[in-house]
Amino acid sequence: MGKASVKVPDGKLVNVETEGENSFQDVKIRGDFFIEPPEALQELENSLKGLNKGCSKERMVEKLETVEAELIGFSRKDIAEAVKQSVGDEK
Repeated sequence: MGKASVKVPDGKLVNVETEGENSFQDVKIRGDFFIEPPEALQELENSLKGLNKGCSKERMVEKLETVEAELIGFSRKDIAEAVKQSVGDEK
């Protein structure tokens, strides 16, 4: 399991926990942010399941963009950044 946090400049804190050997089996996104509608959080988490851990941040953002949600104080790029850090990949 990997964990990482990203502090968004002038924004919120995004925490992620990831599980899986070569691909993401489970992703949890937490923090002091807001999302509308609130139930979209689980959809965002589910959108990353099955992705290869070595995929690019751009690919993660593409998957996250398939979920209709308004992210307040953070972005889909911030989530991707935290996920990459959780697996020790800063690229």
